[in-house]
Amino acid sequence: MEGSFRAPGVRRGSGFHSLSAEFSRRCQRPPAARPARPARPAGRRPGGELCYNDLPGRECAGEPPRFPVDGRDMATNEFTLTQTQTQPGPAMLAFADADGCAAWLRALPLTNIPRHYDAVLGQLKCLSDADFAPRERARIAEVMREPVVFLHTELARRYAGKPQPAADREREAFEQALALWQALWAQYSACLKPLLEGDPDLQGVKAKVLQRGLWVGKQMILVHGLGRHLPPPAVWQELHAYYRLAEILECGVSAVTDELMPNAIGISCYSTYCHAILLDLADPCAMSVRQIELTDRWLSMWARKVFPYTQQRETEGPVVAIDLDAPTGATLALVGPRHPGEGTRFGYPAKLATSVRGRLKRLASGANPAELQLGHDVSAEASTALLTHLDARWYALPLKRGAVNEAQSGLELCVGGLGAAYFRVSGRTFNSQDLLGRLSYQGTQHLATLGALTDYDRNKEEAEKSWAWERWQGSYDWAGATLRRVGAGQHRWHLDQLVVVRDDERVRCGYVTRVALEPRGDLAVTVKLWAGSPSATAVRALTTMLVEETPFPTVMLGVTPDEKATLIVPARTFSAGRVLRSLASGPERRFRLTRLVQRGADFERVAFDETAP
Repeated sequence: MEGSFRAPGVRRGSGFHSLSAEFSRRCQRPPAARPARPARPAGRRPGGELCYNDLPGRECAGEPPRFPVDGRDMATNEFTLTQTQTQPGPAMLAFADADGCAAWLRALPLTNIPRHYDAVLGQLKCLSDADFAPRERARIAEVMREPVVFLHTELARRYAGKPQPAADREREAFEQALALWQALWAQYSACLKPLLEGDPDLQGVKAKVLQRGLWVGKQMILVHGLGRHLPPPAVWQELHAYYRLAEILECGVSAVTDELMPNAIGISCYSTYCHAILLDLADPCAMSVRQIELTDRWLSMWARKVFPYTQQRETEGPVVAIDLDAPTGATLALVGPRHPGEGTRFGYPAKLATSVRGRLKRLASGANPAELQLGHDVSAEASTALLTHLDARWYALPLKRGAVNEAQSGLELCVGGLGAAYFRVSGRTFNSQDLLGRLSYQGTQHLATLGALTDYDRNKEEAEKSWAWERWQGSYDWAGATLRRVGAGQHRWHLDQLVVVRDDERVRCGYVTRVALEPRGDLAVTVKLWAGSPSATAVRALTTMLVEETPFPTVMLGVTPDEKATLIVPARTFSAGRVLRSLASGPERRFRLTRLVQRGADFERVAFDETAP
């Protein structure tokens, strides 16, 4: 194992968000006074290891550290950055080595996150243009990793899991996060050529440098997943190049330490590379933000169970096929390619599946997620749902679709919650003040005999504009559809969103299970469709109070051979035993809610028993 270079003050096992909080607290408090140590050359420590524990800027609390910048001395303290002559401009590097970088970061105030971001990104860009020894550049990049993680945590609050296409503010945050990680990645990429040329200063830390570059690449996959984007080919080509170089230098299996990977076990170049491969294979575009974070955490312990072999092995299970020459990630297949190329690697997820399925069995028998090393902050239900999804993505091969189902179909889709679903299913807009909803059955019957204005819908024109049909193209069958949007559209799409689908014969309802923005800009969604035939009705909760509840729209899914009828109601409507009564023309119907079948982002699907009025 190579020597540790733990960042100062980072506790082992710190989580992603707690790590950022620790960075914020540590940057806001003065360093503890320590006795001065003898001076030594910057970037070196006895034994030839990379180490960032003993930076001069952290050793003495009595005098602010000074370091040269373009021939001038810079004096810093904990909260301000001052200079004896002039402040460095945006295009000037504010430090000359890793020690100076740490001092500069410690003096950078965290009260203004945008300014903090601009400062860190600006210095990373300046660092790319500056001439540094490869080992010193790697040391500076190591110091920069922690503030980059902190800033990404702040940016992720603005873009992670947001509907697509993103709003301007969300898109800007996503692009800022990518720019930050790309600037950090460039520092490690600048060390690749010296590594190949056999730079003697890098020989003792080559595994660490490559693992750090692979880790940043894994973070790029994470950023794209959080933003509902598919990683572009350039990201995969860079990741594959890093791992190929680790193989060439024969350090792919060398163990290293990395304090920024919480709960990590057996860190190496191959495990970090497989971490990125498996994270992408889990399909983050079909997972919630919380599920992505948990998967990233679990993979820090499990990724080492899959190794990218150069030769195929006899196995009874599926294989993860990786092509180092391809601009894509891995694919799960029953067998490897018939004629593999020189860049083909084969991963076998049987051990990983054993871990996942073993935990599923333990959870089903009542085990606690914490004792299964899944975390203290996750419920058994959430763990079971996520592990089931991961098992399907990492080991269970997808069902083959028939030739008829592979044909491309044109569909029209509409979203907008229960209001849009009610309108598209019934053909009328829902209005809680509708006169028909406030009359008795006899009054409604009398009004219906008038005939002249009973079909007038004053809000229909506005509803047609707000809840317009969008044209989509893709594969479609009775259970669901995988589609790409044709042309521009006005709706924004997110996971677990209620959707209405219209084909040439009928209108159906379902929900969104995947949202992905492809590198070319095309928006793709996957929709799960309910089998029951939808019908819209307005209802009002039955109450014993003198004031009646406000009416709201619902959609009833009819009985099927496999399932009883269910109701689609607005979010946060379900309460066991609650009774709803219909307001439609005709005899009154009453529905006693019995069970929550599914909770979506803007709806709830509930089971009910129909009772007599």
